[in-house]
Amino acid sequence: MNEYEVLNIPATASRDEIRAAYRDLARRWHPDRFMAGPERDWANEKMAAINAAYRACLDGARQGAGEAGGEREAFKRVQALIDDGKYQTARKLLMGFDTRCAEWNYLFGAVLLKLSETQKALIYLSVAAHQAPDSVKYARALKEARQLDATRRLNSLFARRVRVGERL
Repeated sequence: MNEYEVLNIPATASRDEIRAAYRDLARRWHPDRFMAGPERDWANEKMAAINAAYRACLDGARQGAGEAGGEREAFKRVQALIDDGKYQTARKLLMGFDTRCAEWNYLFGAVLLKLSETQKALIYLSVAAHQAPDSVKYARALKEARQLDATRRLNSLFARRVRVGERL
């Protein structure tokens, strides 16, 4: 049983719904309501599970609400840094993130591309496109990176052939 099932609430429950469910269950299963003996021991175990589920659900609700909004703002800051040409600063900011979602991989790939680390950029952009296959933005970025990589490889090959031809 997961935490939400213990509290008998949906995974999308708000903090208020989580608290209300906890209060109802705590009133019902608090060990002080039972006589000493096996029933009270069972109520203690049940209450411990309810408390653990409550903490886990609240932590999940806090992360879902607070961090998602903060993460979005941080991603906007990173995009602004990339737009301003501050690639190393954007890279350092991204390295401080805990999550590696599709947007993170996209932005990290974009930074690497700007820093001319094309092969690494292709890896991160591929991961972003894989994590969010319906995203046109990620698919377009991956396609453009592949085209840029092919162009750079051809230019490099051409430059080597010209140098070899000059020596002859």
